[in-house]
Amino acid sequence: MAGHGKFFVGGNWKCNGDKHGVKKLIDDLNAADVPEDIDIIVAPTFIHLEQVQGALKKPYQLGAQNCWVGKGGAFTGEISAEQLHDIGVPWVIVGHSERRLFMDETNDFVGHKAAYALSQDLSVIACIGETLHERQAGQLEEVLTKQLTAIGDNIAGTLHKGCTCMHCYDFHGMKKPTCGVVRDA
Repeated sequence: MAGHGKFFVGGNWKCNGDKHGVKKLIDDLNAADVPEDIDIIVAPTFIHLEQVQGALKKPYQLGAQNCWVGKGGAFTGEISAEQLHDIGVPWVIVGHSERRLFMDETNDFVGHKAAYALSQDLSVIACIGETLHERQAGQLEEVLTKQLTAIGDNIAGTLHKGCTCMHCYDFHGMKKPTCGVVRDA
C-alpha cells in the first residue's frame, strides 16, 4: 500500500479559535509560500467550516474534525458524512485519541465511521495510537494492530476513485504524528 509520493500535512484545530483568530490564521496561511507538491488539510471547528471554506486558498484543502458513523438522524450534536459532502468538505478525521479515550469510541466504531465516510465520497484521515499506559506496558504493537485491523476490515471494498483513507499515528500527547496512505488505484 504505497502512497502517492506527495508530502502530507494535516492541521486539526481541535476545540480552539474564534472568528477573529480564525481570520488571522487563514490570512497567514494564504500569505505563506507553500510548495505545490504538498497536500495540506486544515480541520477547523465545525462552526468555522464555512468561514474557512470561503476564505482559504489553494493548495489548502478543508477537512472536518469528525463525522457520525452512519446516515444522519436523531443524533444531537453530530454531523453526518452526507452533510459534509453537501457543503463541499472533502476530508474528515476519525479516531482521534481523545475521542477514543474520553468518549469510548471503540476500534470497530472508528472503522465503521471510516467506511461510512468513504462510502459518502469523503477522504478519511483515520487516527491510530496508544495511551501512555499502553505504551509503558509494552502494548504498542498490539494496540496499533487492533486499531488498523478494525479500520482495514471495515473499509475493505469502500475505496473508490477519488477517495483516500490515511492513517495517522496519534499517541495521546504526542507532538509529531506519523502517517500512512491507502489511496484508490
